Amino acid sequence: METTAFPSLESLADIGLRGGVDMRPTLIRVLTDLYVQKLRHTPEEERHYTELALRLLDRVDVPTRIAVASRLARQLSPPERVVQYLVNDLPEIAAALRAHALLQPAATAEPTRRPHIAPRAEDSATRPERDESSVTHNSHDVDPAIARELNDQFFGASEYERRLILLNLHVVVPVAAGCVPVMREPGIGQRLEAAALGHYREDLAKQLAHALHISAAQARRIARDDLGEPIAVAVKALGVKREVVHRILMFFNPAVGHSVERVHALATLFDEMTLPAAEGMVAIWQALPSEARTVVKHQPASWNDARSQARPAAAARQPPLAAAPARERRDAS
Repeated sequence: METTAFPSLESLADIGLRGGVDMRPTLIRVLTDLYVQKLRHTPEEERHYTELALRLLDRVDVPTRIAVASRLARQLSPPERVVQYLVNDLPEIAAALRAHALLQPAATAEPTRRPHIAPRAEDSATRPERDESSVTHNSHDVDPAIARELNDQFFGASEYERRLILLNLHVVVPVAAGCVPVMREPGIGQRLEAAALGHYREDLAKQLAHALHISAAQARRIARDDLGEPIAVAVKALGVKREVVHRILMFFNPAVGHSVERVHALATLFDEMTLPAAEGMVAIWQALPSEARTVVKHQPASWNDARSQARPAAAARQPPLAAAPARERRDAS
């Protein structure tokens, strides 16, 4: 493929250890997880993934190659060149793919036809017609279990890994700009900026949850992140202006704002990241399973929660109900 279609591809194969962390295993795992979400891929999408995967697989460890093989084994039409590479690898890597239909010889005889079973009248009357346009529109939807895994991988990654993921996300799993539902109100940037400048972290999280259509727990995780890439994703997806973004990055979390280099790196990432890439990450956050949306471990804050002057939680304003203490605790969380 031409490098102009994917200018960062030439350097991906040469990425080594930066800051003591090898970024390549996480990158290939996440991109493969996202690739297998779609049942069908265009030739261009398959070429993009194939070229990237072959460059990275040659430089990652055995457990990572096993994980990639296992994920591709569950897809109906995985990239043939990647499959051939993996089945010619070590036996424990090839095992997951050896039985894949892609590797089976074509049958010379006519395959056995399944008997036709006429649908019941009530089935045909009640079952809606398949809308192919809706299938195409929802092709970016992420399975909740995969969404939770990808979300944990992203938040557990280093700043270098996160950058690589975000700069390549739109290539492996393209999402047309505007397909992911978010609330791009004219004043959202000013509200996020006001919350950041006032150190009202709870209010910042509420604004993010409302605008991105994500859970309160996930919004808090974004607002409390000490590296800052999630907030850069959020403001990119919401279409916040560049000058407002810079002020948000400086004040939303002192762990980020105290480092001029970190703020500059996040501002550069905001500029380089495409809108489809940001929306793709937001789609993962929106797809998190219900239990991940309501139960989240408390994360140590890098600055005092008591300083937040946001509106108190609704449950805190209500008198306790003696008959249902467990329900009260859940509502307050």
